[in-house]
Amino acid sequence: MNSIAFTEDPTKKSLSGRVAKAAILLGISLGLLWFSADFPPFLLFEPQSPGWLLWISYANDLILPFALYFLICLGERWLRTWPGRALFAFAIPTLLEIGQGLYYQIPTSRHRYVGSFDLMDIVMYATSVGMAVLIEQKVFAKAFKFWSR
Repeated sequence: MNSIAFTEDPTKKSLSGRVAKAAILLGISLGLLWFSADFPPFLLFEPQSPGWLLWISYANDLILPFALYFLICLGERWLRTWPGRALFAFAIPTLLEIGQGLYYQIPTSRHRYVGSFDLMDIVMYATSVGMAVLIEQKVFAKAFKFWSR
């Protein structure tokens, strides 16, 4: 018949590369989520100092979308491009932030505090997702040869 030897399909990732990428993505995502939930800011900042106020106001707005982007990267079979993953990681917290602003417009919902709308939070979400994309596309893609295959 045909004596030409066919090589393995280069578009498929090796199992070890996929496992290593999943481990890195999960480690970053879950590590940041754990850090944001359990870090006591009084260890670094005096209460009510400018650093304390910035940490309380914006640290989670930077950490959580960053972690969400890397968590979404685990599903790269469904969201194949980084712009799609970035849009998804930016849209979820932004919609929640807009929901905070609209929550008090409903007359029956004024008995419970759910947060307040802050436009600066949306800027922090965009910054965070942008940093995550840069790290994934520039740092990890160059540091690990299995990353972008």
